[in-house]
Amino acid sequence: MGVCNNCGNQISDGQLTCPVCGAYTGAGAQANNQASQQNMYNQQGMYNQAPQQNMYNQQDMYNQTPQQPQKELGMKWFHFVIYFQLFVSALVGLWNGFQLLTGRIYGENTDRVYSYFSGLKGVDTIIGICYIAIAIFALVTRFMLADFKKCGPAMYIGMQVAGLIISIAYIASVTSIVDGLTEYIASSIYGTMAVSIVMLICNIVYFKKRKHLFDR
Repeated sequence: MGVCNNCGNQISDGQLTCPVCGAYTGAGAQANNQASQQNMYNQQGMYNQAPQQNMYNQQDMYNQTPQQPQKELGMKWFHFVIYFQLFVSALVGLWNGFQLLTGRIYGENTDRVYSYFSGLKGVDTIIGICYIAIAIFALVTRFMLADFKKCGPAMYIGMQVAGLIISIAYIASVTSIVDGLTEYIASSIYGTMAVSIVMLICNIVYFKKRKHLFDR
């Protein structure tokens, strides 16, 4: 069925004139009929697509894996290092360096010890200078860490490694001069070295997990 463009009366398909007003409407009626059918199909398709699209969107939303919030890393050890440990390490390094350079590590027997062990004074002098250098380096490292510099963690780990190397070198040198260490001195030094190695490993793991924080 079509519609007359002149009077609006319904006319049959293929009828060229309107039976009411006599207007020629064959082509127009056919076009109107096709347009109406096309609009009806378009609307029906739009209504059918909307629920399906919403269903797919909801399904995608449910299928998405929720992102887990990143766990915040603790910084208590870091604060202990920059506010206490490195300052104490610098003071201890300066004190040990002064003791070795002056020979006061042996108390009132300094001259007697050095006269009996001729090469010991040279070893104490070198190690004393190294301790003072480590003390200065500890202060520089402290400010690099506090400012979250990229080199901060590497400097801190390097300082600990250097301390271990100095301790090993001192033990080896003194042992070769004194012909063996006393049991008390040996146990004290080896115990300190063992603790230092454990702390070194822990600090490597600790700062590796927080590497992204040091980006300056």
